[in-house]
Amino acid sequence: MRATQRGEYLADVLAARAGSTEAAVGLMDRLLVAESAESVLLREVNSAQVKRPKSGTREDAWHGLWERLADDMDSIPESEYERRRRCGALRGHSVDSTHPPTHLRRARLLAVAPEVAAIRADADRQAVLDDELTTARERLARRILSGR
Repeated sequence: MRATQRGEYLADVLAARAGSTEAAVGLMDRLLVAESAESVLLREVNSAQVKRPKSGTREDAWHGLWERLADDMDSIPESEYERRRRCGALRGHSVDSTHPPTHLRRARLLAVAPEVAAIRADADRQAVLDDELTTARERLARRILSGR
């Protein structure tokens, strides 16, 4: 178990080196509000089953799902993240039993000099990545909204 947890701390360091300390810490914060994302997706599923679109078919409901989810997650105020961080520290929030508590992982990354992202995607590379993921994003959105 200790080796597994040590591996998570090392993975956090590698994530910070690859994408930056800020991004790695931001991901950990997002894990604290993951149930908010789940709620948004459940609302979307319910909405897709109940609403009749003005144009198109019910199958078109997946359009914009990821953007609506991102907008909702972006609307969570910093005060809510801080509240969740405090609750997580009191309750020992962790991703699962093999991971160290999230607040300790976060504190470890913030205790050392911040890392700058070693891997960056310029606009052209990001466009290629987005194109590559389009089919998978669509397929997953359709699957979520169909309740499968």
